[in-house]
Amino acid sequence: MTAPGKFITIDGIKTHYLEAGERRAAPTVLLLHSAEFGGAAELSWEFNIDALAEHFHVLAPDHLGFGRTDKVFDFCGQFDKRITHIRRFLEEMEVGNAYVVGSSMSGGLAMTVACRDEPDWPIRKLVACSGGGLSPDNDARKVLNSYDGTPEHMRRIIEVMFVDPKWAEDDAYIAQRQDIARLPGAWEATAAARFRAPFRESGGRSERESLDYSKIRVPTLVMAGAKDPLRLPGYADDLVARIPDAELYVFENAAHMGNIECADDFNREVIRFLKED
Repeated sequence: MTAPGKFITIDGIKTHYLEAGERRAAPTVLLLHSAEFGGAAELSWEFNIDALAEHFHVLAPDHLGFGRTDKVFDFCGQFDKRITHIRRFLEEMEVGNAYVVGSSMSGGLAMTVACRDEPDWPIRKLVACSGGGLSPDNDARKVLNSYDGTPEHMRRIIEVMFVDPKWAEDDAYIAQRQDIARLPGAWEATAAARFRAPFRESGGRSERESLDYSKIRVPTLVMAGAKDPLRLPGYADDLVARIPDAELYVFENAAHMGNIECADDFNREVIRFLKED
């Protein structure tokens, strides 16, 4: 069973994280969770952390504003604030290099870091599950972005992110996600990322929209759900074609949450990839 969560203060920010496995089993696997309403380490990695901890030292922090970490949001630079927070977390935890595994938003975040001339994190290998590329502004995305705090809406979010209806039909699972999504400040911090003043002009393409994936210099595993409505069709093939040392694994029976819905496949493939020379 996964050990209870711990807290560490990073530059004044109370940061929640999960830890499992032996520290001597270096390098560390850093698990970074997805960013839907209620996104948190304990939900993203519920079915993965114990399997990975049999082979590696595992750390899974909650991002700024998510889970049980302080609900901090910087309207002028939250994206880079998250990157710095994770860098400082790794420094405080004395992690010299890491296998980085990111789900959804965190997959894209990790790819952004890996594309930089001087990556902010000491990445040894990278796994991006349902992350990277551009996200379509479709009906499925609108369901995710408009959460009103009710169990009914959380159920619709789960219906979008999963293929098997058992997840949305599980009242206990919905309640588990509701508990995280309704923590004080959680809705506000997650919703803040969706805000943009109507008079604020975009300053051109953002860093995420103009990434040169050919600059990623670490072995990369791209994982994608074949039935994911939250990503553009063919996005994973495009990513793998552009990243020099990349491979692709497709979950045939998953949508956006392959690490949860196909946990056994996810665990097997990630362990294989990370252990390869």
